Amino acid sequence: MDYNNIYWMGNGKYQKEYDELWERLVPSQGNAVTKAGEVLRAVSRIYCRWYNDCDRIQPVLSESVAVSAIKAFKYLYQFLDLGSGFSTRKLMEDIVFADTEEEYELALERAVDAIIEWAIKQPDTPNSDDFLDEKFDGAFEFDIIRD
Repeated sequence: MDYNNIYWMGNGKYQKEYDELWERLVPSQGNAVTKAGEVLRAVSRIYCRWYNDCDRIQPVLSESVAVSAIKAFKYLYQFLDLGSGFSTRKLMEDIVFADTEEEYELALERAVDAIIEWAIKQPDTPNSDDFLDEKFDGAFEFDIIRD
């Protein structure tokens, strides 16, 4: 994996678009007012927790992983369809079931890429969700759709 060309280094595949979307859609605190902003905010939390703190989302969600990363995962896993055939569930399964750190990092990059591709085309659909909401607390079980 080429670590020079990842979002963490400021050189992701859609870095310019990511930066523009983040600036426009993600508030400095609280939930985003658009669905695209909240989805970008959630995937960015998972991504940041890995590269900043080595918090890895795994099939058995450990208490050692930051609560915010677990809630972001649950939010994205439960929202199966965001329109136009776009599914965050498969992206989250690719992340959680990655066997190696390199596969995990590649899955993170693919997830951010896919969400940016979706967000670029997405109209500013209003959002009332907050991935940090208490409805994303508690037990979690996978309803596996992997091949």
